[in-house]
Parts: sequence; C-alpha cells; structure tokens
Amino acid sequence: MKYYLINIFFILFSINTINAQDPHFSQYFMSPLTINPALSGTGYGKFRLMSNFRSQWQIGGTPYSSYTLGLDANLLANKKQKNNILGIGVLFLGDQSNYGLLKSSYVSSTMDYHQSISKNSSIGAGFQATIGRRYLDKVNLSFGNQFGKNGFDLTSSNGENNLMNMPLFYALNAGVVYSYKSTYAHFDAGFSFFNLNKPNQSFLNDKSQIYPIETVFHTNYDVSLINNIFFSGNAIFRIQSKQNYFSVGGVLGFDRTKGNNYQILYFGNWFREGDAVYPYFGLLLNNIQIGISYDITISKQNLGSVSPQSIELSFVWRDMTRQFGKIRCPWK
Repeated sequence: MKYYLINIFFILFSINTINAQDPHFSQYFMSPLTINPALSGTGYGKFRLMSNFRSQWQIGGTPYSSYTLGLDANLLANKKQKNNILGIGVLFLGDQSNYGLLKSSYVSSTMDYHQSISKNSSIGAGFQATIGRRYLDKVNLSFGNQFGKNGFDLTSSNGENNLMNMPLFYALNAGVVYSYKSTYAHFDAGFSFFNLNKPNQSFLNDKSQIYPIETVFHTNYDVSLINNIFFSGNAIFRIQSKQNYFSVGGVLGFDRTKGNNYQILYFGNWFREGDAVYPYFGLLLNNIQIGISYDITISKQNLGSVSPQSIELSFVWRDMTRQFGKIRCPWK
C-alpha cells in the first residue's frame, strides 16, 4: 500500500510539473502553427506539409518525446494579389513523458488573413482553436488492487477512472504578423497568445490546475548573399507563467539548383538561453526537405544519472505551384 501511494504521488507531482509549460521544439521554426496562428499559409507554394519529431534525454532512457504533423494552405496562392494570403491549417501535436506513462494529444485548426499595406509589405492576423486530451497509459501502469495470486492483472479494473482520463479541454489562440518582402531580402515579425481562455487540465477536477496564457514574440530575416548563397535567421521569445524561453540562430543556404531541379544544402546553429546550442543540417530536393538537429547541453542543471541530450528530425513537403524566388528560406 505504501509503494502504491508513493507511485501515485510521484505521478501527480510529475503532472503538475509538466502542466507549467507547453511542449517546445528546438526546430520551432519548422512548426509555424505552434508559434503563431497568423503563420498559416505563409510558405512557398499553395500547400505545405510539415512534421517534427523530438526525442529528449535519449541516453539512459527516453523520458520525453514530442511530435507534430501540420498541413496548411494559402487559398489565394493562384490569385493576382501576391501579398494577400487567406490561410487555413490543421495541426496535430502529441507528447509523452515519464517513460510513456503520461501522454498528451492536441488537434488545432487555424485561419488567418494577410492584407497588403504597400507594394512590399503586409500585415496579417490569425486565430486558432485547439482540443486537447491528457491521459495515463494504463498499459504501462499497475495499481495495488490489480495484484492477485498470479501477479499483476493489467486487464482488471484499477479503480482509478478519474486518474486515468482527464476531460477534453479547449484552448483559444491568436496572433499578428508583419511582413516585408523585396527581391533580395525578407523580414517578418509577430506576436501571439496561446490559451487565452485558460483551460483547466486537471485529472482530479482541481480548478487551480489551468493552462496559463503563453505569450510569444518572434522575428525572421532572410537575405540573398553572393554566388547562390543566402542567409536565414530567426529568434523567438516565449513567456508562460513563471518560465520563459529564448532562442536565436540561423542557417546558410548553398543553392545547387539546376533549372527547376531544386537542390539546397543548409548548415546552421541555434542558441537556447541557459540550456543548449544545437547545430542544424538540412537538405532540400525539389519539393521535399529534411532536417536534423542535436542539442548540446550547456545547462548546469543536475539531472542525476540521465544524460540531458536530445535529437530532433523535421520533414517538409511543398506543393510548388509557385516557384521559389531569389531567397529559399528552409522554414517557408
């Protein structure tokens, strides 16, 4: 009985700890719908499919992993108003922690509109609605009342129905983006708010366990250099409850395109304040792009026997009804 109570206490403590912050990615730039709803439909081409997978603290086990799959489109891609965008998107995000005991899944739908305010600039606003669910995986969890003469019977009732499933929760998100585009340089800056309605996410109907509002500021700059080389850089600052997150970095793109046969190599590096630096390598072949990054921890936080390391993969597919311009940013 004592062992049972200790395990329940540990699980509930872990849940409360994880509640304090939404899932984040090192390659946040490859998951625009988790940054700002107003970024939907802003990529090259009419359609864009993007996916991320992150495995954190892999050495010594895999206590935490996250993944996304997003699809967005610009419904005005074939219209004459090239700076106007009517974007729609859908995003699936999932994560698991504590060696798969606690799992979460989210589905979001997004819509935004960008209006030209001059020949080279536009401003856009977007809105997003999210449905989320968190649950304990009973396949990987056993309780004292499931123990019998033949050991644990995980098919029997554990008597903890409230603990195993949390009711669905709903979140409302919104954001604004300003964009400037010329032939040889692009600039974007925006801000967004997530969990505007402060949804409750308690297993035990605890009204104090709410998702706090998260505020995000982000910026992006792309410039064409010389000899088919270009630079793309970005920065992000996120604030949620008493925690904050700042990351900045960029890539050099080496364009080896011949005709309409796109071939681009990307080499870059990012810095996440107080936590890690992570080099990035990407490869674009026509409308398919893959990327990989590896976190090199610089944090002095003591995590015991678990080595704080992680690897992240990204995938992008673009419907190239509109061709690249002089600049070929890896996250657009």
